[in-house]
Amino acid sequence: MPARYASSHRLLQAGAVGALTVAAVSLLPAGGSPGNAATATRLRTLATYQVVTGDPVTVGPGKGQGAFAKCPAGTVVLGGGESNTVLLPTGIELVSSNPDIYDNGWRTSFVNTSTLLNATVRTQAICAGGIPGYRFSYLQDQLIPRGRVRREFNYTCPAGTVTLAGGSDGTQGLRLLDSYPGASNDWVTTVFNTALNSDLHTTLYNVCGTGITRSLEVGEGVSLSKGGRAHASLTCPAGTKVLSGGGENTPRGSNMITDTFPSSDGRTWTVYVKNVIDDNSWMRVRAFCAT
Repeated sequence: MPARYASSHRLLQAGAVGALTVAAVSLLPAGGSPGNAATATRLRTLATYQVVTGDPVTVGPGKGQGAFAKCPAGTVVLGGGESNTVLLPTGIELVSSNPDIYDNGWRTSFVNTSTLLNATVRTQAICAGGIPGYRFSYLQDQLIPRGRVRREFNYTCPAGTVTLAGGSDGTQGLRLLDSYPGASNDWVTTVFNTALNSDLHTTLYNVCGTGITRSLEVGEGVSLSKGGRAHASLTCPAGTKVLSGGGENTPRGSNMITDTFPSSDGRTWTVYVKNVIDDNSWMRVRAFCAT
C-alpha cells in the first residue's frame, strides 16, 4: 500500500470496510435519498464548484509515475481523473485513479509503455463546497492474484447516503479496466494484475454525501475492433455540472483506460480506451451530474 495510506492501514484489518467522515463546508441541510439513473430528486445546489488541473508530469519510456491535483480551501474533492496533454495515442496505461483522503485532492498513477517516447499527463480534481454528509467509504487491501487475473467490484456508499464519485489505488503492476458510476448507488471497478509472479492489492474508495441533486447520465456507445482504440464524451444536461464519470466497457474489462477526465468547465466527461481482448468490444461514458 502507498505510504500516504499507511495510517489508515494501521486502523483497519486487511479487507475491512471503513468510513471516514471529513470536515467539510456544509452550507446546506442534510437530507434526501439516493438518486438513480432515471430520476434526480431536487434539493439544493452546490455552494461552490470548480475543476482543478494539476501540474503536468512527464514520464519516460517504460516508466511509472504519479500526479496530483489539490482542491482549494473551502472545497472538498469529489471526482477526478487524468489526461494525456496531447490527447493522441501514447503508451500511457492507467494504474490508479482515486480521491486522496488526507490531502483533499485527486491522485492518479500510470505507466508509459512506449519504448521510445515520453508522455505528459495532468491530473484533474473536481472540487465543491456545500455537501452535507460528505464522507469517504473505502474497502481496503483487496487481493488481485498473480497470473494476469482480473477482479470486479461494485462498491456502494453507506445507507442514507448517495455515491458521488469513486476510484481505486494500487501499485504499478495493476491496470484499471473499468471505473465508472453504476446504476445502483455504486461505483464499478475492474482491476487487472499484469504480474505473473506477484499478488497485488487495491483499495476502493467511494465519495458519499446527501442533500444535493444528482443524476446518472449515460452516453452513446462506440465500438472497438480487436486491438483498437476509441474515445467518447458525455455532456451533462443544461444547468448541471459533472461530479464524476468513467467508461463502461462491454464485455466488462474488455478495454484498458488510458485517459478519463472532466472538461475544464465541468460540463463534459471524456474517456479514452484501448481494446485488450481477442474480440471486438464496446464503450460508453457514464457520469454523475448535479446542479
